[in-house]
Amino acid sequence: MNKSIELDYCAGGIVWRETEKGREVLLILSRDDRAWKFPKGHIDADDPSWVYAAQREVREETGYDTRITDFAGFTKYPVNGKTKVVFYWHMESVGESNFEPSDEIEGYGWFTIREALLQLTFLSDIKMLLQFTPDNER
Repeated sequence: MNKSIELDYCAGGIVWRETEKGREVLLILSRDDRAWKFPKGHIDADDPSWVYAAQREVREETGYDTRITDFAGFTKYPVNGKTKVVFYWHMESVGESNFEPSDEIEGYGWFTIREALLQLTFLSDIKMLLQFTPDNER
């Protein structure tokens, strides 16, 4: 009865900025499943750290450089018989985006928290965002 669990590790960012409308969060639109989600991706063997992997993935998927402000937590969910574990860091965008659509990412958008809660496709992402959302921003 000793069943092996296959884990797939990823890292990503919950990227924030302050605007006249208030606090906004960055979401990506995935090309393959048309899902709105936080930028994230696999931790590569040559990534020197998980933090590095998270910032690399955000830059690859959105074109933004970032500054880490805190650890946000993790989510886990089943994908193709494996358990995907995603570690997230809070980040701030630095400078302007040099985004170019790719075969994986169709686009990105900045959303207020209320907008993001309606836009996010997956419950795990909604739950993650709710952890950092005061009642008056929901």
